[in-house]
Amino acid sequence: MDTGLRRYDGESATGAGSLSRISRSAAICTLLAACAPQFFGGPPPGDLRGARQACNDAYPRRVGNYLPHARCVNAAVEAYAVPGSRNADLIRLQAELRETLSERIDRKRISVQIAERRMAEADRLVAQAESERAAGNEKAASRRIAAIEEMLR
Repeated sequence: MDTGLRRYDGESATGAGSLSRISRSAAICTLLAACAPQFFGGPPPGDLRGARQACNDAYPRRVGNYLPHARCVNAAVEAYAVPGSRNADLIRLQAELRETLSERIDRKRISVQIAERRMAEADRLVAQAESERAAGNEKAASRRIAAIEEMLR
């Protein structure tokens, strides 16, 4: 992946190339800071609900905000929900779908309503897969997981 920070042949260390690098660095810092509201000045450590609320506050519901919001929520989920989970793979699959659907909304490929329905279906499938695993029925859990994976396509 090209981050845009590499110097290309013929680009000097000063002048326009240097200004361009500074601009790119500033843009990258801004993007990284976009995921930070839930951690700096946001909820107390260990509070997933507060972290999600901080994401809601930082990224109001509108096209263009869905993907950064999903990434913010996914970072909170990764920090607070995954470490204590017996089904971290399912939580991460859910997060992947959240990001995929959010990107599709921002690109206006699907409506918010359709994405919400698909995410609700995925939530239901994750809960069922967790129950199936707890009951020792890995085959049924695998079918639920396959249905979620299909939603990613």
